[in-house]
Amino acid sequence: MQTHRLFDIIYILLTTQKVTAKELSERCHVSIRTIYRDIDRMSQSGIPIYTQKGNGGGVSLLSDFVLDKVLLTQKEKQSILQALQAQQSLNVDTSTTESLNKLSALFGQMTEPWLSIDLRRWYKLDDHFEQLKSAILAQQVIRFRYYNVKGECCDRNVEPLQLVFKSMSWYLKAYCLSKNDIRFFKLSRITHLVNTHYSYSRRTLPTEKLDKQILAKQDQVKLVMQVSAHLGYRIYDEFPISIIRQLPNGDLLIDGLVPNEDWLCSYILSLGEDAKVITPESLRMNVLTKIEDMRRRYHE
Repeated sequence: MQTHRLFDIIYILLTTQKVTAKELSERCHVSIRTIYRDIDRMSQSGIPIYTQKGNGGGVSLLSDFVLDKVLLTQKEKQSILQALQAQQSLNVDTSTTESLNKLSALFGQMTEPWLSIDLRRWYKLDDHFEQLKSAILAQQVIRFRYYNVKGECCDRNVEPLQLVFKSMSWYLKAYCLSKNDIRFFKLSRITHLVNTHYSYSRRTLPTEKLDKQILAKQDQVKLVMQVSAHLGYRIYDEFPISIIRQLPNGDLLIDGLVPNEDWLCSYILSLGEDAKVITPESLRMNVLTKIEDMRRRYHE
């Protein structure tokens, strides 16, 4: 019996308390006969696992079970805990905390995580996460209002497929019923989210089709821009250090390829009088036009 399947069975029993042999065979992708052989071998190894027949029966562990250290090495136990700690840091699935606590007690150790990740923003997306997670797992169509990069607002009905974290933002990957195609929707632009509870069947689509939009290489532009030294905290946060150099007067010069996205002009404007675009000329003119539009608005 392979060690990873043994651990899978123990982990399932720890998180669900009691399951049938049929459920274990389906989740471990082996026959029911193999599951019963596994149970016999685990019992012979001293693991208090038992079966109960009839209605309400199933396979379960004694509540005070402690995993025998011979089943997993110290390094294996540590790797399992660290993987769960990293997942817990994402704050996406609260059940991870419970599983982590159980396994930490099970292994008799609780180490400080080697990695800590906090993806929370100054506003919360918790409600969206829970609604979208439920809709994805239940394969139910959702409806929402969406604001695109042009500022246009429209209502969408979609079949949600996956939550994706890319370029410091959360996206929903979904099949859009109005566009008849895969689309990625930025979670921060989704409002009036509703689960219609209409079920859908998974569509067969090529992987490259699914991920072509935000996972494909972005269009880039060669940017040369001078920024005042006191805005260094922003520049080093938002641009690769490889394209930043300091000028003799202390100012910073950004010189390299950056994503050619709609936010670029707005970002430069947010730097105010402390930034000056040198090239490309098209971006310079775009910034100047925006500044002139702002000036006119303030004089209306």
